[in-house]
Amino acid sequence: MFGFLIGTLSLIGLIKVVRHGRGGHRFGGGPRRWMLRRLFERLDTTPGQEKVILEAVEQVEQNGRAAKQAFFGGRIDLGRAMRGEHFDTAAVNVAFEKQQEAADAFKKSVLENLQKIHEALTPAQRQVAGDLLENGPRALHGGCGGHGGRWGGGYGHGTQAAAVNL
Repeated sequence: MFGFLIGTLSLIGLIKVVRHGRGGHRFGGGPRRWMLRRLFERLDTTPGQEKVILEAVEQVEQNGRAAKQAFFGGRIDLGRAMRGEHFDTAAVNVAFEKQQEAADAFKKSVLENLQKIHEALTPAQRQVAGDLLENGPRALHGGCGGHGGRWGGGYGHGTQAAAVNL
């Protein structure tokens, strides 16, 4: 279960970088387009593969936004429960159930869309994609960013950093 959580968080991080990457404005189309282009170049994808990946990213983003709304919307219920004369356990439980449903829907979306991407990629591309998920979005930048990589520091030490930079 813990491994799934780490993998999901890595995917979310990759999607965030794809959506909000640095320096993309110089290349036109904004940072998201630039980061996707970097991903597609790294994977050496075909137009058909790119379409599958784009659709998968869009689906995960939509479900991620819905989950975010459910989690932050629960704050309203928690606030009401705290302000009342008596703590409203039922309202808090309803909020938690909504959050759990949203988390389950997001988990399902991640699994389904990773499966679609997996099926669209060749075995060699799957290796690269697996490395990107394992090492996080910094691998798209060549590992020489501020968090380690080629020059050390952060969490990119030793042989792992060398492997990312190959």
